[in-house]
Amino acid sequence: MLARTATVALFTLAAGLAQAAGVHYQTVPVVEVEPNYSVTRTPVDRTVCWDETSYQRTADSRRSATPTVVGAIIGGVIGNQFGGGNGKKAATVAGAALGGSIGRDAGRARQPGRYLPVTEERCTVQRDYEERSVISGYRVSYLYEGQVHQTTMRDHPGDQMRVRVSITPAP
Repeated sequence: MLARTATVALFTLAAGLAQAAGVHYQTVPVVEVEPNYSVTRTPVDRTVCWDETSYQRTADSRRSATPTVVGAIIGGVIGNQFGGGNGKKAATVAGAALGGSIGRDAGRARQPGRYLPVTEERCTVQRDYEERSVISGYRVSYLYEGQVHQTTMRDHPGDQMRVRVSITPAP
């Protein structure tokens, strides 16, 4: 109870001091209200994906040995046609080795798909910014004693607003 009485007394004292200092409040009509806008930027993350193709080498386990064997036989027959004695044997071995190598290379060249395409999805996060205009306050025009005055307010005042009038004696 004592606190309530003290609070009422304090407000009464403040109002009395304000009137003694020439301060009072009055309700005035609002003439015009214009919103002030500011632009805000909000980050927006989005995932962007794409397909990326790479090539992987196939396993050589399914390759046929036939081209190498046939090439060695043909090379050995051709090498056997040259030389005599030990030279004939050397020419046969050299022809077989060379024919086997040529047959192997020819067999590899004819086998398609040494490298197979593999498609994988790749993704990354991109940051974009969303811009939008928001009302940051209001420019308010109001009428007081026949003159239009302006002020900036955080909230829309409506059709009327309360103003503090201060009277100061001239020197």
